[in-house]
Amino acid sequence: MTNDEIKLLSRMKKLVKKNKKRFAIRKDRDYIKSLFELGITEEEAWNYVLKLNAYFYYRDYKPDYLTNGKALIFKMKINDIQAYIKLKIEQNNNKEEETVCLSFHKDE
Repeated sequence: MTNDEIKLLSRMKKLVKKNKKRFAIRKDRDYIKSLFELGITEEEAWNYVLKLNAYFYYRDYKPDYLTNGKALIFKMKINDIQAYIKLKIEQNNNKEEETVCLSFHKDE
């Protein structure tokens, strides 16, 4: 991880601790079902986010150019299952920053 990525992860964690967080609603994947498949709840997922560090970082060699801003990707074992976690910071409707979980599912 670069210094900028480490700082970005730190900002993400601070927002999560302030309860400024949400899961992205996607047409192609139901995050609640994905969390269930990993055997965790939404709150447990956020606790795993708080444990992320450079060790779990995964460099994305095909970044999503359709989304604005830098997303960070991580892979970690949860209940003996390799999980894929993708996070970014976005502004909500009130123009406040929040950590958005774009993906939290079994690694495919």
